[in-house]
Amino acid sequence: MLTAKAIEEFMVSRGGCRPATQREYRKNLIFFSRSFNHLPEDPQAIQVWLNGQVRQRDGKALAPETVHVRYRTLRTFYKQIHRYHPRVPDPMPLVEPPTLHRKVRRTFADGELQRLFSLRLSPRDRAMITLFLDVGARAQEVANLTWEDLVPGYATLHGKTGERVVPISESTYRLLTALKPEVPPAPASRQVFLSKRRSLPLTYDGIYYIVRTLCEEAGIVGRRSSPHSFRHTFGTNYAAADGCDPSVLQDIMGHKDFKTTLIYIHNNAKRMAANHQRCTPLKGLAAAAQGTLFSDELVREEGTLFSNELLREAEAILARRRDKDQAVEEPAGNQTVSSRGTG
Repeated sequence: MLTAKAIEEFMVSRGGCRPATQREYRKNLIFFSRSFNHLPEDPQAIQVWLNGQVRQRDGKALAPETVHVRYRTLRTFYKQIHRYHPRVPDPMPLVEPPTLHRKVRRTFADGELQRLFSLRLSPRDRAMITLFLDVGARAQEVANLTWEDLVPGYATLHGKTGERVVPISESTYRLLTALKPEVPPAPASRQVFLSKRRSLPLTYDGIYYIVRTLCEEAGIVGRRSSPHSFRHTFGTNYAAADGCDPSVLQDIMGHKDFKTTLIYIHNNAKRMAANHQRCTPLKGLAAAAQGTLFSDELVREEGTLFSNELLREAEAILARRRDKDQAVEEPAGNQTVSSRGTG
């Protein structure tokens, strides 16, 4: 079977997917078709192709995450073609995917957020990054936001998992409504976030460009300085808060699978740090050290060293200050007694 013909049949079956998903499928399958004019049925040939994936610009091996995306594309592709043509075998169960190692999700540190919000932001950009941080919205959901989707305290987001209503803070609602024009917007500009000329709605790519530019201005560089970094920051901080309800977090973030929500809870540095402070054995050691280890030995508490010499020096400083204070008070006291006696 010709690979190009199989790809076209597969893309027809994916007509209901999001445009971005369709583009990703087609892009990966085009790479595949460049190596195979006819659809390969040998799993070893596909395995060799996956193992040899390199970047076009410099010939270096692709990241395992990128290769795994192409592997998943081929797995879905062959499964669908086998349904259409039962005589065409599905070799993908015998193909080994690349090993993926867990990575820490990129989030913004408190200092980075302060630098971002300290920039001279336009009302549109400030409202946009505030919305990102407040509800962890996806970039496409922000691009799709219209004025009909906003009511006090809530916003309706339209994204990859359908529609969902999320709560928004009062400050976020105030910043968003400040963007609304006095004249009712034309049907073509019902979106909340428009270009600088306020003529066309911002696209997914436009929002990514704005966020990356703001990150560069704030000195934030490196991996995942993007709208999705706001999403990870929201999920991480929400999950670390006391009283976090995981099901509510799932609803706000729009996760179809609860396992995705659990990632923010199980792999959460802030939750681990707070739990560590409560449970570390050093906490008991520090309590036992009160009055028992203040000798010539060193007392270790939360990574700080205190020695008997330092304690004696601190006590000497306090003693000198007390003596100085008493020396200042005594002449004043004597002068008062003398004046009384004279009178």
